[in-house]
This record gives sequence, structure tokens and C-alpha cells, in this order.
Amino acid sequence: MIVLAIISMAFASSFVPVCICLLIIIAIKKKSKLLLLFILVSLFTSCLFLFVNKLSTPSYTPGDFSGSCQIVNDLKIDGDSFQATVRCSKEKFQLNYRIATEKEQNNLKQLQYGQFISVSGSLKSPQVNRNQNQFNYKEYLQRQGINYILKTTTLQITQKTTPSLLMRIQNVRLKLINHLTENISSKISPYCLALITGDKNGFSMDIYEAYQQMGVVHLLAISGLHVNLLIAAIYFLLLRIGVTRERTVLFLLVFLPLYAVLTGANAPVIRAATMTGLLLLSEKFVTKWSSFSIICISFILFFIIQPYVIYEVGFQLSYAVSFGIILSSRGILAKLQHPLSKSLAISFVSTMMSSIVMMYHFYSFSWVGIFFNLLSFISSTLLIIPEKLLTFFIQIIENVTNLFAKIPHQTIVTGRPTTTVLILLVIIVLLLFHQWQKKSFPVVLLICFACLCYLSTFNFNGKVSFIDVGQGDSILIQLPRNQGNYLIDTGGQLPFVKEEWAIKKKPFTIGGSTLTPVLESKGISKLDKVIITHSDADHMEGLDDLQKNIAIKELIFAKGAENKDIMKKALDSMPNIKQTIILAGAKWQVGDSTFECLYPNQEGEGGNNDSIVLKAKLDDKIWLFTGDLEASGEQAILNKEIKADILKVGHHGSKTSTSKAFIQKVKPALAIISCGVDNRFGHPHEETLKTLEKENVPILRTDLAGEISYTFGKGFQTTIK
Repeated sequence: MIVLAIISMAFASSFVPVCICLLIIIAIKKKSKLLLLFILVSLFTSCLFLFVNKLSTPSYTPGDFSGSCQIVNDLKIDGDSFQATVRCSKEKFQLNYRIATEKEQNNLKQLQYGQFISVSGSLKSPQVNRNQNQFNYKEYLQRQGINYILKTTTLQITQKTTPSLLMRIQNVRLKLINHLTENISSKISPYCLALITGDKNGFSMDIYEAYQQMGVVHLLAISGLHVNLLIAAIYFLLLRIGVTRERTVLFLLVFLPLYAVLTGANAPVIRAATMTGLLLLSEKFVTKWSSFSIICISFILFFIIQPYVIYEVGFQLSYAVSFGIILSSRGILAKLQHPLSKSLAISFVSTMMSSIVMMYHFYSFSWVGIFFNLLSFISSTLLIIPEKLLTFFIQIIENVTNLFAKIPHQTIVTGRPTTTVLILLVIIVLLLFHQWQKKSFPVVLLICFACLCYLSTFNFNGKVSFIDVGQGDSILIQLPRNQGNYLIDTGGQLPFVKEEWAIKKKPFTIGGSTLTPVLESKGISKLDKVIITHSDADHMEGLDDLQKNIAIKELIFAKGAENKDIMKKALDSMPNIKQTIILAGAKWQVGDSTFECLYPNQEGEGGNNDSIVLKAKLDDKIWLFTGDLEASGEQAILNKEIKADILKVGHHGSKTSTSKAFIQKVKPALAIISCGVDNRFGHPHEETLKTLEKENVPILRTDLAGEISYTFGKGFQTTIK
């Protein structure tokens, strides 16, 4: 159980002293020299690594780049996107390239690790997270020793070279992936790719999201159980055909690292391979080590070689679950005799041990995973089943998966817990397993765990968040004490028609890739009202993906907005959601918060000047949300009471909005502009910025500050400082 405290060191810097103290207390109390050594070595390695890392500086600076690079890792072609980690003069870059033609795509598919390519383009610093709790791509790359993205405009394949042994193994994996993709039925090949090579890119979006929603996506990856079964099979097969035990052990010690690279070198495989290797060594050379000793030693070795691995989700989940099962084996699991009850207990331990990691990284976990984890053993034996039977079995599994995915409330959305809640969750889990080991199952502690999960989602203070959805609008209003969650617009992007070869397997979408994760990170699984100001793609295209992941109680739009095709399709796709059509004069109130629609006055066509203008009183301040209202629309409401403290500037700061007369009537204390970084429209326009500056109105912009959030009673905060 101590692993949760160890892993939490990766979660928040303020949590590290608590973890260290907790581990040292456990080590002294248990008189465990190994655990104490484990702590000291980990701390020493961390300090040494951080010291060396601070001294290292990149050899290049952002700007134009032209030269020859060697492909060393993460070679991937997805539609018209080519990506790879390349090395140039001993420095690594993340290369991104847009493929122009299908012929070029086929040529690039022949590339292998170790080959050189001649490229020209520009070096750019990776983006940090632009919304709170969002994935920080810059940190992710830096942990792999990559400081810049090489945005490539031209790419040519140059000479071949003799690759290293590691690259040769990686090339064997590439060939194996291509063979499985091209020569096995599309129904089976994704599972073969996942369980043989560790590549999960073959799954369709629907089935992958269904597994992900239930928190059992790890069943689609090579796990420690798969490795253990494979090694056991090879071990007994070699002994059976007459190979001596010593030679069998030696063969496996050589095979294990090669196998780890061949399967993608993900953290669970490396952990299982390292532990299996240590177990073989302990039997051959020294006194047999316990499972606990072996997992501690493997952790130390892993951490010394690659300290940043502690931040990887796969690493955290693998060690969390393994520690939990090992520490439960002598007490909790030993008391259970029936295979089914023992399997359920192991699955429950795995789910509880992984739940906090899942909450932190994915903002949710699924109780259905307790039952679906039983499939991990079945998935380990899938590959020995004949093809026809395998296809039938996979069809059953996918049908059951889709069925379970539709169960209400099977996923518990918690948001990202605060440091305090994280500490409490760790303590509750520690106490739960400690009491279960000594007595009967502690139901009270499980209830406390559930209450903490709910507490993580509870919004004591109200918030208003201007989410950075690029070139678009999306504003989240969270009323205090969970009185309601409202979303004004969902953002979106204009769809671009591509040829079939150029379409990505998992395309980026505003609703699914940005908006949904941001809302879930705030603990939101249900929206009381979604208000679509008007029927433009950058304000509502994300609605389709949003309603697939977040429950929507009521959809509000202006009369006439349904005349546009994009709104018609959206309404047809959500017939069970309450639809409310409003015009000027519509009002509602929740507690001390009030909302009033000021515009439009009559039915429109869903264009910019038909945008809903919403006036709200939140935290004793007046807010004016104007959608894409332009100057003529602003003129129509000058005769109304529109004075406001905070103005959401219309149409992303376009010069066709925010007239001088309008600003002088509103007299805002602050203006907020939602627009995309380096957007092709040139928003916000210089003329609009000058209008605001002349009226002494401070400005906050999402393209410069990322997500802009206001907490009741505390004020504004930006994601990018």
C-alpha cells in the first residue's frame, strides 16, 4: 500500500515532504532496511538528476533549421501526419511533418529507425498547457530530453546507415506491426497489435473510448501478467525439450530486455521483465528474494536509469497495482480460498490501488473495472485461439463492453483532487487494506473513500472560466455549492474535407480532445444548461462530442438558430435533451445569481448578429456575454441597461465589433477576448484593442493567457503567467 504515497511524489511538489516522512516512519516501524535503502537511493538519485538536469542546456535556439537528422524513436504515420523523434548533432527533436500526397505517404512508410532524412523548417518551443489541469506537452517532451519541436516544411529521405542493435530490434517491431496490419483481419489485428507489439493505434475510436470510459484500457496493452505467462511458457518448454536449467535461465536473461524493446518498452513490460530477471538471478546466484524485495529493487533500478519515468502514467499504475497485490498476498488474499472470490479480491485491490492515479491523470475511475479486470487473464490467452473462434470471442467482448459502457454512473468523475484530498485518499486506502487484512472488510472506510471522491467534485466557491478552445468561445459558469453548471458555447473548428488516405485514425476535435477533458478535470459530469449563442462552427461544433461524454440537461438557443444546417444536425442527434428557445426578456435565477437574455429581440438566422447576449449577476458583479455580436447588433441594445463590470468582447475582438459607443455605454472594468493563437483572422484587431485602451479598459486574452478563470471572492487567475 505504500506505493500510493511513493507515486504521489509525482503529483505535487507540496506532497513530497509528506510522502518522505510517511515512508521513513513506515521503514523505522517495520525495521525494514530494504525500504529505508529504497527511500535513500531514490532521494539521492532524484537530487543528482535534478542537479545534472539544471546544468544541461540545449545546443539550438528557436528559429529556422535545415540539416540532416537520424530517426531514433516514435516513428509514426497517421493519415497525412508524419511524426518521429530525430537526433541532430547529439540533440533530439520532435519532428512534425504534413504529408502532401498518398505517394509520399507510401514512401515514408518505408522509413526505418537509424535512417537519415534531410529536412528544412523551423524549431519551436513546445506549448505548455493552455487550460488548467490540461496535458503539458512541453514538460512531457523535456522529460524525454527534447527541448524543441521541428516543424518541417520539406523532407527528403537520404542515405541509409548501419543501425544500432536497439534500432534493429525497433525495426523488427515496425515490420511486425506492418505484417499484422496487412495480413490479419481488421477485427483481430488491433488486438494482436496491442498484445504482441504494444501498439494500440489500431483500435477504432468507438471501441477504444468504450474501454477508456470504463477504466480498463490497460487490458488492451501488454501487462505484467502477459510477460509472466510468456516467460513461464518458454521456461517449461525449454526444460521439457532437454535444455538445462542454467542455460534456460541464461537464455531468458538475454531474451527479456530484447522482448521489452520489441514490445515498445512501455513501463509495465519493463517492470515485469526486470522483476522476472531479478527472480531468475536470485534463484541462480543468491538467497531467494521475496516479491517485495524484488519490486523494490526493480523500482530503484528503473528510477536510477530513467528518473523521469516516475511521471509516466503506465509506470505509476504498474507499480501501484503490483505493490498492492504483493502486499495483500500474505493477508487478504491468503484468507480467500475460492478462485472466484480470490480473483474478485485481486481485481478490487487493483482497482483501488489504481484509482488515485486514474483520478489525477484522467479525472475519473470506473467501478465496472473491478469486474472487467477479470478479463486480463483471458486476454493473455487470446492469441492461441484459432482465428474464427477468436473473431467470435472478440465480437462478444466488444458487445459486452459497449453494453457496460451504457450503464448509468459506471464512471465516477472526480476531477483532479487537490493536494489535501490526495493525502486523505492515500490515508483512507492505506487504512482500508490494513483493516481488511486484520478484520472483516471495512465498509465504513469504503464509504469514506466514496465521500472523498464526491468532495473532490464539490464546488464550494463559484467560478467563471473562459476556456481556451483556440479560435472560438466556451465559457463555463460554476455556481457556488454545486447549485448549477452552465456552459456558454462549446467551441469548435471548421471541418476540412480530406482524401481517405489523409484522414487520421484519431483526429483532434475541440469537443472531445479539449473541452471534455477540461470539464472532467473540474469534476463536471453533468451540465445543467448549455447555451449556444449562435450557429457558427467555432461556437457549437464541439457540441456533438461534448454530449457523448457529458450529460446535458437543457440546451438553450435563440429562435431561428435552428435554421442553419449545423444546428439542425445537432438537434437531431440529441432528441432526448430538453431544448429551450429564447429571445430577449428570458430570465432565471439560482440563489444570488441571476441571468437575463438582452438580445436578440426577434427570430433570426443563427448568424453573428443573432447572437444571444446574456447579462448575469455573479458574485455581486455584472457580466455581459455577447457571443459574436457585431456593431449593428450592439447598436440595437444601447437603449438597454448594459453597464457591466466584466465584458466578454464580441466576435473575438474583430474590428466589426466593440464600437466606441458600445464600450462607453457598458463601461467595463475588464474586457476578456477569446481567440486562438496566431489565428488566420488576425483577431483581436488592432482597432478594437485601441478602442478599449482609449477607454482605459484592461484586457485579458486567451491567446496570451490561456484559460482565464474567476473564483468568487478571490478574483482572476490565468493559466499562462
